[in-house]
Amino acid sequence: MPSSTVPYGHWKSPLTPELLADSSISLHEVVVNESTGAIYSVECRPTENARYVIVEHRNGQRRDVLLKEFSAHATVQELGGGSIAINLDGHIIFFDDISKNVYKLDPLSGQTTVIRAAVKGIRYADFCCHPRDTRWILAAKEDHRNATPETQAYDVNNLLVAIDILTGEETMIAEGDHFYSHPKFDPSGRYVSWIQWSHPDMPWTGTVLYFGEWQNATLLNVTRLAGKAREESIAQPKWGLDGRLYFASDKTGFWQLYSFNLVDRQLHSLSIPGLEQADFAIAEWMLGCSTFIFLDESTIAAAVIVNATSKIVLIDTKTLTFRELELPYLDLVNPGNGIHRVSKSRFAVVGSSSTTPKELAIVSILPDFDVQKTVLTSISSFELPSEYVSQAEHLTAPQKHGPLRDGNVHLFYFPPQNPDFVADSQTLPPLLVYAHGGPNGCTTPALDLTIQYWTSRGFALCAVNYTGSTGFGRDYRERLSGYWGEVDIADIVSAVDFLVGRGLIDETHVGLYGRSAGGYATLQALHVYPDVWAAGVSWFGISNVRALQADSYKFESQDVDRLLLGETEQQDREKKLTTLSPCSHAEKIKAPLLLLQGTADQVVPVEQARMMAHAMHDQGRVAEVVEFEGEGHGWVGREAIHQSFERQEQWWKRYLT
Repeated sequence: MPSSTVPYGHWKSPLTPELLADSSISLHEVVVNESTGAIYSVECRPTENARYVIVEHRNGQRRDVLLKEFSAHATVQELGGGSIAINLDGHIIFFDDISKNVYKLDPLSGQTTVIRAAVKGIRYADFCCHPRDTRWILAAKEDHRNATPETQAYDVNNLLVAIDILTGEETMIAEGDHFYSHPKFDPSGRYVSWIQWSHPDMPWTGTVLYFGEWQNATLLNVTRLAGKAREESIAQPKWGLDGRLYFASDKTGFWQLYSFNLVDRQLHSLSIPGLEQADFAIAEWMLGCSTFIFLDESTIAAAVIVNATSKIVLIDTKTLTFRELELPYLDLVNPGNGIHRVSKSRFAVVGSSSTTPKELAIVSILPDFDVQKTVLTSISSFELPSEYVSQAEHLTAPQKHGPLRDGNVHLFYFPPQNPDFVADSQTLPPLLVYAHGGPNGCTTPALDLTIQYWTSRGFALCAVNYTGSTGFGRDYRERLSGYWGEVDIADIVSAVDFLVGRGLIDETHVGLYGRSAGGYATLQALHVYPDVWAAGVSWFGISNVRALQADSYKFESQDVDRLLLGETEQQDREKKLTTLSPCSHAEKIKAPLLLLQGTADQVVPVEQARMMAHAMHDQGRVAEVVEFEGEGHGWVGREAIHQSFERQEQWWKRYLT
């Protein structure tokens, strides 16, 4: 059938708000029972009131193993991760977000047993089970009992504990620092390792690696191994099957692999020729990240990341050589995605390709190093036909705007794509520019149905990995420090200029949107570069940085200062905070603005959206606020997902087409 001629932005798409709200889940964490081969995943279901369900995948079958009154979701550091672990006896340890208890789950019977009864204000996550004694588990603990909404930035206490499954008692094993993660037993159960860090660091700016000897729930001879505040980030320490402690460090400028030998007490670099400028780890916004695992005593399966794009390789630790596997997963740079050991020749992977949405699959490595992939589940219960898929093109644009103009901006360009429609050949498509969150996050070329929603309707889309994005090495991340709200938005405008110069888009119909830090970039760009934009949409964006500092949650509370102010002199700080607060500049904004916000957001409170709308209305500007009751920092409920797509589509059609 010939294509119909319909203006860009008005094409009918197979992706509807109903389909994305009713037929999609989100995939989160994975643990494996290596003795049986059973794989357990956590998936959040919008149609079940956004409940986090544990699903067993075994022998080609899948079944829920968690009863409906539970939700396996931990909220240490607010952003989740580390919610489940598997014990030596095959039982699953999980934190229940409803009761706030820590439970042991028998996946065969579905029976749950309370391990640690809830205490109001106490949270647990990042569990690790003892490899030889089912009695003990390690956990990161977060204590909010002394905190109020006004003091949550500094009155929350984090520590590491050992929990006795038999008695429910806990013992503190590490405290005194601001944050802890990755507590891990070695295979013998004789040693424990972890990382910790202090404000103002984030996990990707500076962490420190420790280990100690485990004796009856106490740690002896605690030793500092690697890492340095503000200078070196240690990521994903884990014990190899050879008894060595492996980890990633970015001291060379990229997260490269290292090992520590308990025999000679020496650190060894695993510098792999050809991968020296690739990252083996990611910015850990969530707990429980896993981008490399051990298949046997000398083989590592790892995701390597270049230009925010991943590939999976096998590494021989004896020869320091690698072999790339023919696997399609491009977005293992995203927290929540990753790889997990099943056996010496199999591993599970969570990720997306350029043509398929995020999935959980099991990969078998055949004797000739070919791979066999079996998909266990997907985030979508439907398939988007390939002819509707807009595939990304990685481009670099010169920095033409802002305080830094000596580098390049990375972006992915997605053209309009729908076989059923064409537009008038004399017109160019409107452009949606997506600013990712973080701001030390990134966007990837992998299939994202929220991007395809727009490209299949006839919009071009540009996802910008502005200065500060992860997936390009430490220098690119660190260049944003002291320039947040300036360099990022200048890079976004440079990307638009680049696409205009190539004749790809209609420069009079450009919209900008983003979530969290991307929402902040949207609000900033609208007033700093008001003539570029025809409309904007902010998802829980920051409108008043001074208020955010006052209300911020602990994890990011001091990172705002590092990113915004850097080396700013004390006498100039207040002026700069005002300059960097979009709600102070509403009179400069020309583009109509839609603000989407959850009322229960602990990261960017709802007041931020209300302040921005109020400032816009005071100046006679167009601004609408849509509040989603009970939703947090991102939508997980069916109604919110449905309404957010519907409202955005109405907005873009009104102002961009």
